[in-house]
Amino acid sequence: MRKIIVIQLFLLLFQNLYSQKGNKTLFKEYEDTLKLLSTTIIYATDEEERKLANISFIENLSEVLEYEKSFKYPFELLPKEIILNSPNNHFRMFNWYLRKENNTYEYYAIIQYYNKIKQKYEVINLKDNSENLRKPENKELDANNWFGCYYYDIILHKKDDINIYTLLGWDGNDKYSDKKIIDVMYFSGKELVKFGIPIFKYKDDLKNRIILEYSSKTSISLRYSKKEKKIIFNNLIAPKNELIGFEEYYIPDGSFNAYFLDKEKWNYEKDIDIKNNIKIKKNKKIKKGLFPK
Repeated sequence: MRKIIVIQLFLLLFQNLYSQKGNKTLFKEYEDTLKLLSTTIIYATDEEERKLANISFIENLSEVLEYEKSFKYPFELLPKEIILNSPNNHFRMFNWYLRKENNTYEYYAIIQYYNKIKQKYEVINLKDNSENLRKPENKELDANNWFGCYYYDIILHKKDDINIYTLLGWDGNDKYSDKKIIDVMYFSGKELVKFGIPIFKYKDDLKNRIILEYSSKTSISLRYSKKEKKIIFNNLIAPKNELIGFEEYYIPDGSFNAYFLDKEKWNYEKDIDIKNNIKIKKNKKIKKGLFPK
């Protein structure tokens, strides 16, 4: 009985020590664990081992982000590419993918943001449901119904006094094609976070998001130019007339198109001139890792 009491007192003291919010020692221990798990997700040759590591990674990351002062903890041991901060520092997103043996990817994201109404930090897990979405370009989505991808840039603007975050992303799709994504995110209502607004104007049509599909044998660029204030991307064409409509075969033709912001909408602009001081980088698809390099 005395041993049980001693153990209980020890556990109570241990919990009091490590439940102190903002404890850097606690954050460091979580960070060390997350680093080991991320290494397994990246380099383990067995898919089941990667899946188990990913489950533990999500659990540990979700736990540590619940602590009040964790928002300012940099997690420097984690690959820097998985952490994306909003331009106004209102939230940050941890975003990565799990490589599968069939040359497809599962996407994961956890958002940490400050809820002004509740006066506390919220942690939101996004659930990838892209495989079950028909005509996703026209869908309004939320955290439980997310078009999963890896985001690498955030553009901030306002619409009706609401912060709108335009996200640029990559989707490895399958062995035949890749996709580049332009999506929109904002915080609102009980769902906390929503995706997709009909603000992408293409000719006379409005879309909630833009999806560019192209052959996995090539690569394209999708970048935001701060100088030009435009989202610039390769123009895609079918290599043969008989392949028109089969976007998994599409390739860049050397010209570029763009979306520019005007009257709270992203407006399409065809065949722009990029030769003057606009550098376009290409993102190549990689075979493993938490993120595309």
